Amino acid sequence: MPQLDRIIVFSQIFWLVLIFSIFYAILTHYFLPKFLKSLKIRKQVIDLNTKKILKKTEETLNKQKLLIKILVKNLETTSSLLVCYFGQLVKGNKRVDTLMIDQKISFVILNTIKFCDLKLLNSIFVYPKSFKFKD
Repeated sequence: MPQLDRIIVFSQIFWLVLIFSIFYAILTHYFLPKFLKSLKIRKQVIDLNTKKILKKTEETLNKQKLLIKILVKNLETTSSLLVCYFGQLVKGNKRVDTLMIDQKISFVILNTIKFCDLKLLNSIFVYPKSFKFKD
């Protein structure tokens, strides 16, 4: 059988080893470093983007916490002013200067509309000035 002839088999094995060795050397010397460099750059880009995202998330959470503190402080101030003047408004029909209360309420509502979600906005009850309290 000619395919099992010793002369043909050894030359085919020689050329097979030589061609695959050259092919392997070319791949590992030229293409593998470019491929690994590409993977390394992609990993660095992903890591950098992840760090930026975490930093932005932390900054946003800190700003939200600060905003919530400011809103709570303003709501407490408004609540204390309303409690302080509510008795005077209900008992006597005296003209009480409600300008400061209106300014605080409008400031809180403005900040709430700009920076907060709908749940917090719905939790603030706003009554018109013309609403008359009766005993």
